[in-house]
Amino acid sequence: MSTEAATAIKGGADPQEMLFSLDEKADDAGTPPGFRLHRLELLNWGTFHQEVRTFRLDGSNSLLTGDIGSGKSTVVDAITTLLLPANRIEYNKAAGAQKKERTLMSYVRGFHKSTRSAGGEYSKPVALRGTGKLTVVLGVFHNAVLGKSITLAITLWATQEAGQPNRFYSLAEGEQSIAGDFANFGQDPAKLKKQLRAAGASIHETFEPYAAAFKRQFGISGNQAMELFHRTVSMKQVENITNFVRTNMLEEDDVEARIGNLIHHFDDLKKAHDAVLRAKDQIGLLT
Repeated sequence: MSTEAATAIKGGADPQEMLFSLDEKADDAGTPPGFRLHRLELLNWGTFHQEVRTFRLDGSNSLLTGDIGSGKSTVVDAITTLLLPANRIEYNKAAGAQKKERTLMSYVRGFHKSTRSAGGEYSKPVALRGTGKLTVVLGVFHNAVLGKSITLAITLWATQEAGQPNRFYSLAEGEQSIAGDFANFGQDPAKLKKQLRAAGASIHETFEPYAAAFKRQFGISGNQAMELFHRTVSMKQVENITNFVRTNMLEEDDVEARIGNLIHHFDDLKKAHDAVLRAKDQIGLLT
């Protein structure tokens, strides 16, 4: 805790209000630290169809509201897809949906309702988009203290009716936009990759190197921060705060291995110390 924070508490400020505050980490101008989401753009994601939809957060806390079915969980799932591997995500969890009710493919194809077969034997999802249509989720993160922006994006497209969509990830220093940087290439992903590389973006075919790249840019060490985000992004309540902190906020550590190493090094030091004492005794006998 800083001396300013301690003085504020002594002066009567509520310590609970300061517990999770980053205000004391701000610079002299009051600028909050860290990379914050400034803009989210969606193209052909879920029921956000054809036109680019832009959500401007400007690095501030935001409240997402709307009627049932208006797309609140769809927006949350877009942000989650940008920062977590798709195979770890339970889509539409924020709305309390059952597992697998929505999938990455359902968002790419724009499944929005079901229709029964002619005989009524089965139902089939109705898609807004056919195969080959590109989906783009783009987020601009800005660090006001450093004066630096990073753009993360995932581009997806389906080549078949079911299964997993194809995708690639991109990271660029500076601000990008879907209209300005993900256009004028037709519907050929290879041309889009070439266009993005020419603009200075790095392209990643899988999530792991992409995640390593953006965590390096954001200064995120280890995996616990993203794991915490994964668990809390759609959490409704915390039943036991102690278990929650122990499970989600503390980095795992191999204590037994560290104790074993400590004992091993202690034995080495003990042997060295005994050798020094023997040498002293021998010198004493010789003199």
